[in-house]
Amino acid sequence: MLTRHSRTLLVALGLVVLTNGLVFYVNFRLLAQPTGWEAPFVRQIFVAVALASVAAVLLDPLRTSARLGRQSTAATVAILWFASWTVASSLWSLSPDITRGRSLIYVGLAAFAWVIADLSFAQFRRALTLAMAACVGASLVAVVLSDSVGLDRNDDWRGIFTNRNSLAPVAGVAILIGVSLMLDRRRRPLIVGAVLLFISLVVMLGSGSRTAWLATGASGSAAALVVFARVGWDRFGREALVAAGGMAAAGGMVAVVAANSLWNESTFIQRRKIWSLVWDRIGDRPLHGHGWFNVWGVPEFTSADPLLQKGSAHGSFLEVWLGLGLIGLVPFLVIVGLALYGTVTDAWRRPSVATWTWLALVLFLIVENLTESFVLWFSYNWVLLMVAALRSGVGWRRRVDDQTRPALQAASA
Repeated sequence: MLTRHSRTLLVALGLVVLTNGLVFYVNFRLLAQPTGWEAPFVRQIFVAVALASVAAVLLDPLRTSARLGRQSTAATVAILWFASWTVASSLWSLSPDITRGRSLIYVGLAAFAWVIADLSFAQFRRALTLAMAACVGASLVAVVLSDSVGLDRNDDWRGIFTNRNSLAPVAGVAILIGVSLMLDRRRRPLIVGAVLLFISLVVMLGSGSRTAWLATGASGSAAALVVFARVGWDRFGREALVAAGGMAAAGGMVAVVAANSLWNESTFIQRRKIWSLVWDRIGDRPLHGHGWFNVWGVPEFTSADPLLQKGSAHGSFLEVWLGLGLIGLVPFLVIVGLALYGTVTDAWRRPSVATWTWLALVLFLIVENLTESFVLWFSYNWVLLMVAALRSGVGWRRRVDDQTRPALQAASA
């Protein structure tokens, strides 16, 4: 039987795999194999994570103790709907074999999310700390040791990842976890959090990703505002909400100005063109889509414009609509909505370090999905959104984590 610590380590290892960085680094740098989703080593690693997760769920009834708990019924239904529809889309996919193989891995990702959702906050934060620290630490080492490995052609940091847009969001998650650890009153989590925060800030700065900076700052600030507004309401009443509303309005204005300044930069000019091209293709099959995770390798699809050879729609919402149609977009929106609803209500009802951490993470993941297709790539991002949805409690009265107790206080590590 897996112990509490071994389960945490295995979850951390799975999250490292799902950042994609280490997998592609080993495949390309150590095995000298062409990088691609269908490369034998790459495929085998993701299949292994999926199979292990499914086995953990299917064999769970055989355990005599510490069995997986029930999660949100609404989220469970939405996740099963989404995973089933991805598999079904192979029937009309532009590349049936590719869609079938990749969509089956998404069934495993759903199982992995269920396993993670069963962890306590302390276990979850520890696993995420280990995974993100390993990724940003290895990336920093790669930058220091080799320019050809750690830097891209524009001299932005990519570390062990294939590009800066994969590295920066990992650094963003690590920053939020570092802050969470520093809010702990105990010495060791404080030191670990400070070190992780410093390394992650350095890596984020080196990556040159302005969207990741915006997402990290906005999500952390918004989550803090919700938590402290509730604490202020309990202590000072309506005046606290007025003050929180004023800060929210000011923060919103800053975010709008920042987004507007980025809107006309080359990266967003390209994204707007890609979004327009993708929207046109969505119109060809609006209800059932073109098949999951396959169109970017179909020459008939990508030849329409060079920007379609970038490999994604650069936005998860359009990506899901493109691949799965409206029928697949509905459960996706339900999952994202439940993740947001659950974390917001938890932060308001039980303000604590734990609820701030979950809300900040979910807000960060959602913002990142607006400009990147993190629902693809067998990503940790999509898994964590499913975890948050499963923990939302909608449709099932879940066990309240002992670290989401009333009043802002330190979470035990």
